[in-house]
Amino acid sequence: MSVRKKRTLVIRDPKMVRALRTPLRREILEALIRLRSSSVKDLGAEIGRTPAALYYHVHELARVGLIRETEKRGGGKRRQSMYEPVAGRIVIDRTVRTGPFIGALADLQRSTLRTAERELARALESAQRAGVPRADAASLIRSTARLKLKAAKQAQKKLRDLAQFIAENDDPSAAGTYAVTAALVPLKRRSRRE
Repeated sequence: MSVRKKRTLVIRDPKMVRALRTPLRREILEALIRLRSSSVKDLGAEIGRTPAALYYHVHELARVGLIRETEKRGGGKRRQSMYEPVAGRIVIDRTVRTGPFIGALADLQRSTLRTAERELARALESAQRAGVPRADAASLIRSTARLKLKAAKQAQKKLRDLAQFIAENDDPSAAGTYAVTAALVPLKRRSRRE
């Protein structure tokens, strides 16, 4: 078993968080975690992008230490660098409280929600063109409840468990790729005057 497969990287560096603000970089990192190792050419085929569109982003992910170049394959002018994630699981340490880290994390969260919104819109448009009922195109829920701190922490754990379930059930032979985005946020109580 490779070190990468066993290892979890806990991000505490705001530079790493800032590198993930770009949706394409998150997509690259997610694909590399699934593929374990890939050339930029094969990575482009996996996510439907040209290699030229990926090189800068791959180098930025490598520069901050989220992925690494492992080897070069091929011969002559056709040598291709192979890249892999530095760990099989990458999580953000949400206990870091420095200003730069919190700012980078807030930017990442906003970017992630914008990505989810675009993915949902594309799924609904595609379903409409295919004549699929919009209700079958995507699963979307929103629920509010008054939770005690213990219950909120249990809900956070369930979200992490869902993310792990999705990662563990990644199947290269599956016909479709799915995205899950979930947010558990405390809501500010409204005053009666609002």
